[in-house]
Amino acid sequence: MSSDHTVRAVFTFKDSESKSAFITFCNGERGLGVTRAWEGCKSIECYESEDNPLEITIWQKWASKENHESYVGMRKEKGDFDMLGSWVSAPPDIKSLHPVDFVSDEDKVEAVIRDMCHKDYEVGMKHTHKDCVFIRPTGNPLNMEGWKQMMTSDDVSVESNDLVTINKMQVVGDMAYVCYTTHGKFNYKGTANDDIAVLTSVLQRVDGSWKVVHGQRSTGRKPEEGVPQFA
Repeated sequence: MSSDHTVRAVFTFKDSESKSAFITFCNGERGLGVTRAWEGCKSIECYESEDNPLEITIWQKWASKENHESYVGMRKEKGDFDMLGSWVSAPPDIKSLHPVDFVSDEDKVEAVIRDMCHKDYEVGMKHTHKDCVFIRPTGNPLNMEGWKQMMTSDDVSVESNDLVTINKMQVVGDMAYVCYTTHGKFNYKGTANDDIAVLTSVLQRVDGSWKVVHGQRSTGRKPEEGVPQFA
């Protein structure tokens, strides 16, 4: 999943006349209307500093870095940067910014596992890779199309499915391994099941998102038999 390209540009003008000339330019036919119409421009906002009225900050969001670079190239070719240079007291402070993610990989992986345990299979399936294979207790593999067909058939009816505990999790780079226990109540081909099962999932970070690429489920046991204990 690609993210927006965010750019912050700070301009400090020589005097109020230079600032007014810049604002007039921005409001003119070659100004911000051109910016907003440029391919990939998602938004542009302008702010004046409370501490220094000669300082203006412009926040821009672009669909990609390439879109922004194309736009800057056009401005340079038209001579707009040369004109700007005559108004500012110092070169503009232009920086590309990246979002800071304060959620750990472990928390992200756990959120995926919780969704995988949801009684609505579609909630979990949005986290599966298109090539994911799930190994059933019989040992038979099931791809995602087969999983969808099984869960939407009249043979299967899910009453509940809850995450009991995460037994083990390890995240290394762009790969993660999780072993967890679930308690599910479902009906399969007319037979009611009330099962405690242990599952394993292998996840891979793909385009910034964690995707389940492999899964396996143990044979279920009755709740009165107790939850499997892990050291």
